[in-house]
Amino acid sequence: MGRARLLNPEASRYDDVVTPAPQAQDSSPLPWRILSGLAISGFLLALPGGLLPWWGYHVEPAYGTAANFFLALGAGMTTVSLMGYRYRAKLHPARVLAGGCFLGAIALLMLSLSAPPASAWFQALALLMTGAAAGAINMAVLEPIAPAYEANPAGVTLTAGMFFGAGSVVSAWLMSVCLDAANPRAIFALAALLPGLAGLAFGRAALNRWGGRILQIEEAVKDLRSVMAIMFALLLFFQFANEWSLAGWLPIFLIDRLGMNPSGAVMLLAVYWLALTAGKFAATRLLPFVPHARLLGISAFCALFGCVVLLATKTTLGVVTGILLTGAGFSAIYPLAAERISTRFTYYHPGYFNGIFTFAMLGGMLAPFVLGHLADAYGLQVVPLAAMAGSCAVFLLISMIWLGRKVSGS
Repeated sequence: MGRARLLNPEASRYDDVVTPAPQAQDSSPLPWRILSGLAISGFLLALPGGLLPWWGYHVEPAYGTAANFFLALGAGMTTVSLMGYRYRAKLHPARVLAGGCFLGAIALLMLSLSAPPASAWFQALALLMTGAAAGAINMAVLEPIAPAYEANPAGVTLTAGMFFGAGSVVSAWLMSVCLDAANPRAIFALAALLPGLAGLAFGRAALNRWGGRILQIEEAVKDLRSVMAIMFALLLFFQFANEWSLAGWLPIFLIDRLGMNPSGAVMLLAVYWLALTAGKFAATRLLPFVPHARLLGISAFCALFGCVVLLATKTTLGVVTGILLTGAGFSAIYPLAAERISTRFTYYHPGYFNGIFTFAMLGGMLAPFVLGHLADAYGLQVVPLAAMAGSCAVFLLISMIWLGRKVSGS
């Protein structure tokens, strides 16, 4: 029998917990294989940015109606995450992960039929299913990855972000292809094979449950009494709101501002996701040499400057520059903040961290929803303006967290 070091939630010390010998755990997949499920989640959640031009919202700018699609996506994701957390003792991660992938395949088949003259209600239902599938995948990935996360929070978070970002890049690229294709429905139907095959693979995977005590939701929110934890949660909320405000509305903004063709605008959305993903990799190279608090501050400033460029430019070169700066600036904030969060909690619990992740993602869905209704009244310039305001909020929260750590000496 081997021994593992697990954090005791009832005390501030580490207790020895007897676990099976390492050779008995050889059937468990490597962490990166589990995290690869987030590529499917990223693919699904990034779809609305390309769907809006496909559905014609650049021609008839009913931005308020389009905004409701983001609400449907967020509602599906949040509902499944909350239900999964409450009934997690009865659910096996492999079955949940496979079920989320199969649900994603069904959602893609529904989306293949969602182009006009399909009704807005059918489009919203398809995105509700899409969000539910992504929520199930996120929840199922975070439980079996707990041991690896305990050992290396920054590395696991970074790998997760890279898989999620890679799926988002492919999603935007595929939507760009669909906008130029003679038969986009066939492309969507083929794309449904991706989560379908992933569901078959994950359904046979030997994913281990987390071995710790199952906590109730009331216990899991204990740390939110801490001002520092609240600021971290708000930091993630605003950061995801910033990222997804641009991810949701960037193509429509570029079409309206520069008169770009829809497929080209959605391809630049893929560039934005690529900048976010590549920036995460670059951040790992800088971590050994740059203090984390300073890197967070630099990232927030870079994102703010990129939003200013997007708002001021009227050329394609300026747009690409703004997208690269903004994506690179946003990229390092979530992994670094998540690492700080893991060290501040009195215990680690994958379901609780899933709750924080869902809260952050909810900000990512609510922001484009609110922006769509504001754009109806004030125009699409509210999109980069909101990202600028959000970047300032992130910079302020980073400063407050840094000051709090200095004062507390932690």
